[in-house]
Amino acid sequence: MIRKPLFLILTGFSLLCSTLVFGTEGLKFSLEKTIVKVNSDGFYQTSNYFEGSNETDREQTFRFSVIETENLASKQGTFIINGKPKKINFESNLTVSTINWGSVFNGVRTYSFSVPANCLFKFEYQTASSELIFLTNIFKDGINEADDFFYEITLPENMEASFRHREGKRSGHFVITNQDFLADEECMYFLIHPKGMEPNQYFNDWFIQKTKNQEALKMDLLPEDLRNLAKKGKSLELAQACYEYVQENILYLDIENGLNALIPRQANETITNKYGDCKDMAMLLHQMLQAFGFESYLSISKTSIKKDTYDFPSIAMANHMIVSLIWENKTYYLDGTEKQCLFGDPSMQILGTEAFLLQKKQNQYQKVPETLLFQPKLSLDYQFYLNEKSQPAYRLKMVFQEKFALIFRHLHNFNGMDDKTQKVVDYLIPYDHKIDSSFMTEHQKTIYVSCNLPSSYYNIVNNQQYIDLKCLPELTKLMEVVYSNDSARFAADFNFSFDHLKFKSGFDTSKNIDLKTNNTQSTFDLHLTKENSGSKGILVNYWKTYILKPATFQP
Repeated sequence: MIRKPLFLILTGFSLLCSTLVFGTEGLKFSLEKTIVKVNSDGFYQTSNYFEGSNETDREQTFRFSVIETENLASKQGTFIINGKPKKINFESNLTVSTINWGSVFNGVRTYSFSVPANCLFKFEYQTASSELIFLTNIFKDGINEADDFFYEITLPENMEASFRHREGKRSGHFVITNQDFLADEECMYFLIHPKGMEPNQYFNDWFIQKTKNQEALKMDLLPEDLRNLAKKGKSLELAQACYEYVQENILYLDIENGLNALIPRQANETITNKYGDCKDMAMLLHQMLQAFGFESYLSISKTSIKKDTYDFPSIAMANHMIVSLIWENKTYYLDGTEKQCLFGDPSMQILGTEAFLLQKKQNQYQKVPETLLFQPKLSLDYQFYLNEKSQPAYRLKMVFQEKFALIFRHLHNFNGMDDKTQKVVDYLIPYDHKIDSSFMTEHQKTIYVSCNLPSSYYNIVNNQQYIDLKCLPELTKLMEVVYSNDSARFAADFNFSFDHLKFKSGFDTSKNIDLKTNNTQSTFDLHLTKENSGSKGILVNYWKTYILKPATFQP
């Protein structure tokens, strides 16, 4: 069984993953042991031993991986076929450079060997490393769910190990088995550090030592308008300008692995290259903010794909780097890798997660807000009337606010915004209509539309005129536009208002819908959350069943 998959991180705003097999489904492991000997803060050796069997009638392939910060010292093994031993042939190794998601983008080299059908096998490999910081986690049943598993560590006299969610330290020689895990704990996180030094301090000092040779930011590399703004003094406007400079001018390109995936490039190099990964962009923004006098902290963080709460200084728990700006006793979590993100809002990939603020004296671990600073809103204001042919028509004002407006800012960056705006409106209103005008500010996109209502949406019954609200954009389509998929990823409000239209009362307010009717003016608000919306949320079905019904038209 596979315990620890490897992931290949692809370039882009969202982190896309494809699996690289570790071990194989056709193999069964009876024993797995890992023996670690730490010689000093700067050197340790690891022996990894496995016993198992191929109980299938066909040949299987086993793969094991060594991280880029380790050197493979040796590898050996045997098969037992019909009671006779045979040496494992490692000559056909598959070597792959990819990314180990469990070790902060630490590159790995993957080796393989073929396992004959119906045989037993034993093999081991030894590694040596100088980066103790990457020795940080143990899986409950090992990496292949072995029947018997243990992890043995020997430390020198001047070092000890701290474990997440456990009191006390461990030193000397000790063994971890699956009996040592807490209830529901699949992975144990630990940090080896000098005696008398707290884990957070060691983790902090390790990173600062690695980045001590960062050269000062060359201010003349920054745009003149940014330098002119800085002459006016510190302000939130200046901090925002720094953030947007990195966000808009540095291409996010995750191309690093090994130790280089954790240690940032020189900020001046990132400006010149016009690209960088998360740590490069964070270092540039951090140095800009510090150069202009702000209280700024590089912050090791994690994206929401990692489920454990980041409350312990383990590299295996993190996979991202951002900047934390403190201004007037408020913390702003700034992630330049996400283009569609307003200054002050956490990016989608860190929303509701945690961050470790390097070099902060107190409260180093901070919770990233689960909600956006700028509550996104979408309003559709309909004014129904009779046209020159005495047929119903409407004028519509569509207003996309805050994060929803960023969709159009993003389109603007790729030119042809008018054409793309037209395509968005065409998608939402799939019958004849005309965009009369549109305009945009930083936090809002407004579009005016006029439309003659198709006859299929208009009925007269007993002298009463009815408008079928199936003429409204489908809720799922609205969500696909504003959320970039069919599921809400954060709380938001949709507001609909109608002149000359009257609804029947009786909406279920428990569905997060508020209806107000006043003479010929009707409005209703939808309060979207991650739980009630999306293709499987109760709001979508309620919308189809109770909202998209005929309403009384009162010219």
